[in-house]
Amino acid sequence: MFFNSPLWVGLVLVALLIGLIIFKIKPMIVFSLTSGVLFLTGSVTQNVFLSGFINSALVTLLLLIICSFAIEKTTFIKSFGQKFFGENKIINLIKLCVSCSVASGFTNNTAVVSTVMASINQNKKLTPSHLLLPLSYACIVGGTLTLVGTSTNLIVAGFVETAGLNTLSMFSTTPIALIVLVAGLAVMIPAAYYLLPTNKPDILENNEYFIEAKVGANSSLINKTVLENGFRNLDALFLAEVIRNDKLITPVDPNFQIQANDKLMFAGDVNDLTTLNRFDGLKILNDDLANISNNLVQAVVTADARISGKTIKQSNFRSLFNATVIGVRRGGQKVTGGLGKIKLKPGDALLLAVGKDFKYRNNLKKNFIVLNEELGSGQLSSGLSKLVVAGFVLALGVAAVGAISLLKSLLVLLGFYLAVGALSIAEIRRRLPFEIVIIVGSAITVAHAMQSSGLAAYISEIILVISSDYDVFGAFVVLFITTVLLTELITNNAAAALVFPIGLTLANHFNADPMPFIMAVAFGASASFLSPFGYQTNLMVYSAGQYQIKDYFKFGLPVSLVYCTTAIYVIPSVYGF
Repeated sequence: MFFNSPLWVGLVLVALLIGLIIFKIKPMIVFSLTSGVLFLTGSVTQNVFLSGFINSALVTLLLLIICSFAIEKTTFIKSFGQKFFGENKIINLIKLCVSCSVASGFTNNTAVVSTVMASINQNKKLTPSHLLLPLSYACIVGGTLTLVGTSTNLIVAGFVETAGLNTLSMFSTTPIALIVLVAGLAVMIPAAYYLLPTNKPDILENNEYFIEAKVGANSSLINKTVLENGFRNLDALFLAEVIRNDKLITPVDPNFQIQANDKLMFAGDVNDLTTLNRFDGLKILNDDLANISNNLVQAVVTADARISGKTIKQSNFRSLFNATVIGVRRGGQKVTGGLGKIKLKPGDALLLAVGKDFKYRNNLKKNFIVLNEELGSGQLSSGLSKLVVAGFVLALGVAAVGAISLLKSLLVLLGFYLAVGALSIAEIRRRLPFEIVIIVGSAITVAHAMQSSGLAAYISEIILVISSDYDVFGAFVVLFITTVLLTELITNNAAAALVFPIGLTLANHFNADPMPFIMAVAFGASASFLSPFGYQTNLMVYSAGQYQIKDYFKFGLPVSLVYCTTAIYVIPSVYGF
């Protein structure tokens, strides 16, 4: 039957890759449509289609993510970023990378990066561009230390379970990851010292945004020059542009006269934003929501955000999020023109003045990484923080020694967090990572179709031809490299889903132990070092570090080469063929 043939499944897979790579369609949409087509055409059975969504590894991943919400709110996470910074740049890098990589092995790396990034930006003695990219990469590598350190490991564990193989333990990846981490840090720290840019304060401050203010009709600023109004005497804000009747005026002469309804575009540090209050009739946008006394939130536009490619006006930003954009920052690039006309891009950092229900909007995670996490939930007390962390350590500990399954221990932990008030049902409902459920459940369906149709076998034959001179090790290397390339082109979880069935087929062909191939998928899918868009933490530091895309490639290439080379040689040593 055609719909069960490798040709049909191959065509569907090509369509999936085109959607992800060329048209940049959200992975959730592409994978759900693909699995739906495979089910409706009879390529997979109903049981296979549904089983992916009730996979125990997926449920475990969801429980872990939910429990990590409580960890993010503890006083330990909030104060974590204050512990390492001194005067010596190399010592700072070593302490930063080692501490954060270990922390990422056991908790949400997004929370680690967000917390430490805030501490770096608040310390005027530091150069953020020297620290933030190493912070992201250290967290990525550190995530491979345990089964719970990254979603990729748990998803691979789900594929292993679905295939009927021996389940992965909490520390199945640890012997490999420790060596890879040491090698990665050995190149990452000197590379950061020599290859990362130094963004000098007189060029661009680490907390600088492009901020728009409007002159009211009765303002005392009217008919006075820039110099007379005192705009040249601001400590950390600089009047960069004026927009009058949709005409952009830049640079702004000190003798330029201000008129009613002029839009004044400031570049400056958000910490000094309140200084604009002393100017009569000057409003941060002409909007009552954008009062400086409101909560200010910093957020980063995600790679697949629905608002990406649209201007703030086109996206109906206010109605969507009950928030007003006060400022925009875009890596090391200069932003110009009125805020309403700026087309938002992935990685843009936005300064938002938010309404009361902002934190309850269900569309936040679809568009932003919110850096001010305390806005969303509130920090726990010191005593409750200790209970939360102790419970988390105990839950992972009893699972690690095999006393109880990780799923059961996390289920008990979640019940405990709800009982003591560390989490609420409303918070879980609001922050539930629905997209992960859809992507992973659908990916399991796609992986099964690749195997049952024989497509995985065909692709394996191609890999065997390419690696014919190197036997099983050559096939293993090609599989690893293929996973890395797909990770950079699409996403880590999607790459793991597509390559896993090919790895099992290769293992069966050589009658080899599947573990080296499983580890190749797990470690290859975590190797995202060459762009700001391949992994969430890379995107988070993009604007905060004032990076350009070339900085990721220049710094990430040696890190990627060492990471991949070390993993390729260590994996077969730990898990022989």
